[in-house]
Amino acid sequence: MRNAKTLIFATLCIFLLGNGYTTYAQTIETDSIFTWKLEETTNPSSQSIIKFIPRSDIIPVSWDFGDGSTSTEATPTHTFNYTNWADSVAITLQYSENGTNTTKIRNIPLSPAYFFLLYDKDLGQSATYKRVFLNAFQIPNNSDSIGNLRFSWYVNGTKIDGNSFSNTSLGQWPNIYYTFPNGGTYSVKLEVSNINSAGIAEFTNTVTVVPNLTSGKIPLENIPNVFTPNSDGINDEFIVPTSGTGWFNIRIISRTGGLLYKTESSVIRWDGRNTQGNLLPNGIYYYLIEDKSGQYETATGFVYLIKDKK
Repeated sequence: MRNAKTLIFATLCIFLLGNGYTTYAQTIETDSIFTWKLEETTNPSSQSIIKFIPRSDIIPVSWDFGDGSTSTEATPTHTFNYTNWADSVAITLQYSENGTNTTKIRNIPLSPAYFFLLYDKDLGQSATYKRVFLNAFQIPNNSDSIGNLRFSWYVNGTKIDGNSFSNTSLGQWPNIYYTFPNGGTYSVKLEVSNINSAGIAEFTNTVTVVPNLTSGKIPLENIPNVFTPNSDGINDEFIVPTSGTGWFNIRIISRTGGLLYKTESSVIRWDGRNTQGNLLPNGIYYYLIEDKSGQYETATGFVYLIKDKK
């Protein structure tokens, strides 16, 4: 077994693809071969039960679970024993793709409480206070499907109430959507237990949330001066990072002074279209951003729209 901290990027892809966060995962690894999900276990403090799910367009040949056990099932389930949250294991899948035999090795953490702190999958860094706490259990998001497992989330030692998504399209138990109250460094902990055993699995992660809004109005930072709305998935929008908890009046104005687009929103994002929904031509546009909540100073400036760049 190897320390899970050194494997966070490889592990992150599997968690994200297995939970619908393909946008994040594709920026890390576009050819994910298999994902996994955790199953209910009687003693989460020392045991994890993991189901492995191959990509639909490959033919699994054999699995090596890294602990001396193997399987030839297409989607096997295997029970692991672990000592602490940092334990991980190398999983080897031999598979056939387009008639070619290939081997894929991935490292995964074993603790049922292991999780990642992510930005909102739709808002990204345009709302830095809004985060998802993502674990690998995939339990239907309703109160009668939790089985014997119980999940408790803590932020800086205080337990969070209502530990589920209210919007089922965002994810599933035991993941939660959380908005931090202010900037700073926070300790986030997940405890996983089974009502029929005394053992508890726990994992703590640390996140630094910016900006800090306790000292009065601050300037908007990292305002882009160019963006390329050409639908290639790279720099397609004019995005200004904020806490995501303010309320902004956003106006886009032509070089001749005409108002082209306006909106009010908790995040600052513009896709290069006017109020009628038409993509504007290449050029320089003036922006005016006012925060009606009083968190940020008013920002003005110019941004270059280049829609033809590939």
